[in-house]
Amino acid sequence: MVALAVLIGAATAGAQAVPYARTYAKSQAEVEKALKDLGAYAGQKLPIVDGFVATTPKPITHYERAFYQLQIELLPGSGARGGTVVQVVAKITAWYADKDPSKSGYEVLSSNGRLEFDLLDRLDEKLGTAPPASPLASSKSGPTSAMAPPKAKLDLSGVPGISQLAGGNPAAAAPSSDELKQMRAEREEQEHRMQELNGQLQTLQEIKANQAHPANLVGVKKSGTPITARPTEGSRALFLAAAGDEFEFLDADGAWLHIAISGVSRGYVKKSSVELTDFIIARIKAQEDAEGSKTAEAFHVEREETSVFPGDWENLKGKKVKIYTVQPVSQIAKETDAKARLAFAASLFRKFAPEEGAPRTDGLVVIFDSADGGIIGATMADVEEMAEGKVAGEEFWKRCYLDPPEAFQPPAKP
Repeated sequence: MVALAVLIGAATAGAQAVPYARTYAKSQAEVEKALKDLGAYAGQKLPIVDGFVATTPKPITHYERAFYQLQIELLPGSGARGGTVVQVVAKITAWYADKDPSKSGYEVLSSNGRLEFDLLDRLDEKLGTAPPASPLASSKSGPTSAMAPPKAKLDLSGVPGISQLAGGNPAAAAPSSDELKQMRAEREEQEHRMQELNGQLQTLQEIKANQAHPANLVGVKKSGTPITARPTEGSRALFLAAAGDEFEFLDADGAWLHIAISGVSRGYVKKSSVELTDFIIARIKAQEDAEGSKTAEAFHVEREETSVFPGDWENLKGKKVKIYTVQPVSQIAKETDAKARLAFAASLFRKFAPEEGAPRTDGLVVIFDSADGGIIGATMADVEEMAEGKVAGEEFWKRCYLDPPEAFQPPAKP
């Protein structure tokens, strides 16, 4: 026989988590097996937050990616009936998206009891016991611990028709027929509301399943990934993204991606830290090809040869390298300046493919054959990492041989 469902404490906004309890005339082993069969110990996602949490001090529409975990405790029943008391608390967490990204983050929200009552109702059905007419709220304040066991004699004098949960005169504890009708009506209203919520959930899930996923979003691979203010190592982190977070791709900047965070907020994330769709990969390639075409118009390759590295750089000294000798075509200084030379060398590195049957070279070298030219050298390992997008920009050029260094640095501002 199923005993009374009791809500211990008041479920007010901002209050501590309060357990919902129900007693079953079953052994603890039987109850625990039924809970495992129902999957009660596994966490689940909530497609919406509204309808499952108590009143929040912040706008509820700003919460997303909700997740809940049920904390369940089994206690021995009190009095002559014995049985097992099931206490359950729903812990709900959700991401709060603030207009100020620095104030965004995951928060713990108070449950309004729907998740707890849903589990207890499903447990009733699983154990083949009749559910009570209505949950009854105690007039007492919540326990000092959210999972504190009930006392042997819990005073419920504030509940109409009941004097004690255990002990006292059993006849005096029986509710009147009018109270039973009221309890049944409340119960039916709750069940109707739950059916409506389940219908809404199913509709939202169907919409989500049928909705085409935007192709211009990048998904974060690992929790704790920094979203930075600038596309450089050591730049200030705006916030740390969680695994599965998605952002709109704007453009590529070497090993970094420029992304939209929310509204007009922008930031950068490392290309290696996110999942890329075929659409974004194609856009990045098109962008790199366009940049390469522009620099190709300013230079042309005069000669290619394979020889020993022409310098004393330790990384390639005495090793076989592929050498490109290039000359400027454009007479416009800006199109052949330090930045343009670096861009042209990068385009050669990306396009490099060893000839079939040719011996493997240890590096690539670009010689700019002009009065203000210079030499750029890179190991094959670094070239391959650059071509794969694992390293780029300042970090890549720091690994390279630049002679003289000032030939590949922008002139100092007066």
